[in-house]
Amino acid sequence: MPAREAPPGVHELIEHLIRSPADRPLVKAGPEPLFDRFAIAEPVRTVLRGGGRDELAALGIHPNMVVKWLIWSGRPTMPFFAISHYFDRR
Repeated sequence: MPAREAPPGVHELIEHLIRSPADRPLVKAGPEPLFDRFAIAEPVRTVLRGGGRDELAALGIHPNMVVKWLIWSGRPTMPFFAISHYFDRR
């Protein structure tokens, strides 16, 4: 099955942020100007604002870009679990 293509503007937005680090704080502070600039559709904006790794990946966003977006958003890139979970299994 072919990989799903990311919604229009999403990869371009993240590529812009890679090249323009001064704009990265907008991701947390208020991404609307970025969403408008790259014509991100409202349903996609909702996922970008609050979705986790799996929701972003389900849109077809490249995994490397998912991680970057989550970091700039201040959200976890991986599910967290208590360290005791690891030790309790031994």
